[in-house]
Amino acid sequence: MGSDLGGLRDQQGKHSWRHHGLDPRLQPPLVSEMYGGRILTKALWRRVVHRVLGYRGGFEPAAVYNGLVVFHRPELNGGGLTHGQNVPRVLLEFGLKRCERLFEFCAGPGYIGYDLLANGFCERLVLSDINPEAVRAAEYTAKWNRVENLVKIYLSDGLDQVPASERWDLVVANPPAFGRRVESEPDLIAYDAEWALHQRFYASVKKFMKPGGHAVMVEDLGYSTPEVFEPMIRAGGGRLVATLPGTDLRGNRFEKYYILSAW
Repeated sequence: MGSDLGGLRDQQGKHSWRHHGLDPRLQPPLVSEMYGGRILTKALWRRVVHRVLGYRGGFEPAAVYNGLVVFHRPELNGGGLTHGQNVPRVLLEFGLKRCERLFEFCAGPGYIGYDLLANGFCERLVLSDINPEAVRAAEYTAKWNRVENLVKIYLSDGLDQVPASERWDLVVANPPAFGRRVESEPDLIAYDAEWALHQRFYASVKKFMKPGGHAVMVEDLGYSTPEVFEPMIRAGGGRLVATLPGTDLRGNRFEKYYILSAW
């Protein structure tokens, strides 16, 4: 999966995300900057220019990761914009290495994947989502930042429409976290009836994984435990390696937790 993050930290300051280097700010417990005033102002100005020139996509800047601007619509955010900020730190805590090809499952606009690409966790990024609007937002982000050559994006129900030729070193995901309906949450983003999507994912992900690959899933303590997913992982040919509780940058616990599986 490439050289380790410790080695890359010796190179900090010598590379930008465009050269696949590790952001020197990415040291525990500090993760990438969510909003950068100057860059966000620039993005907003470009948005105005695009509108004047006839752009009608309606996407707006959501976050800035090491200079890479991610676009979305607020209704596309299923928590990835907030909880995804923890994923770089979680990967470091799990001891995962920088990789060549990273896949974000249930990516939405790609909040997590673009953060990891911008901070040098991968050389190439693959995104997929079932929502056409989320896919369009992710595509707009790639085009706006001129990283189309580094990113592949698929409209896919689970992994069903992802080409069989895809191979990944690392998978990350903030999937629907509720196994039952929650009135205040949109079904498409939050609800995975009887964990059917999780079962489909774990049953089929191994064929896409490079030997020694890993998956890191963001889950919700209020609706599941690792014991719910471990049988699915084993049935799919993987192994549950570790879990981590969710904490914010101050070390305070919150409702999310993280599952690391090996494939």
